[in-house]
Amino acid sequence: MMAASIVHDFKGPLTVIRGCAELLANPEINAEKRKRYSDMILEDVNRFLSLSQDLLDYSRGTINLDPKPVQLGDWLGNLTDSIREGMGSANISVNTAFDFSGEVKMDEARVRRALMNVVVNAVDAMPNGGSLTLASEMAEDKWWLSVSDTGCGIPVDLRSRVFEPFVTQGKENGTGLGLATSRDIIEGHGGSLNFETRTSEESNETGPGTTFVIELPLSCAPIPAGI
Repeated sequence: MMAASIVHDFKGPLTVIRGCAELLANPEINAEKRKRYSDMILEDVNRFLSLSQDLLDYSRGTINLDPKPVQLGDWLGNLTDSIREGMGSANISVNTAFDFSGEVKMDEARVRRALMNVVVNAVDAMPNGGSLTLASEMAEDKWWLSVSDTGCGIPVDLRSRVFEPFVTQGKENGTGLGLATSRDIIEGHGGSLNFETRTSEESNETGPGTTFVIELPLSCAPIPAGI
């Protein structure tokens, strides 16, 4: 289970690295873009290195968080760039509605990991293309980050099991561990991870799709998270 979770988490960063490497192979790109793509590759390589610590966390049965102040605007901007570059040839538009971009306190690497797991699942739900929307907002001492897709929605009989390990929602790829891991990370921050979904049979004028919502305190006191 531990090894399968780590392999699953490689999928998102590897997609970004592959996309950037293909772009770097073009001899006609300018120096600015070449540096940008190189920086993105280095960023994801560093993320792989941080996963070695996650292996220890899994072996102990807990996730040890290291929350620090993060400028959310910069963090969201870099994250959105990585997601867009990682789309490759997928016919998926990436939209943003960031109403909150102030300072928060969180374990940046692990929250990013949790969010990317959600994004990977959203992309998998749109094999024929669609729209992915990231949004943020804040109220009092909490902030929210949502990921919405225009996929087919989660079937009714699977909704109660979405966060259970090994539930793949019928996908050929993936272990079904990504969302379970994401929930553990978010709950370890004292937050929550929930979703709303609708299939084509349930949809109204907005159509089918799913929205996952991450809720986090502005300044977290880490809670040991079980795996």
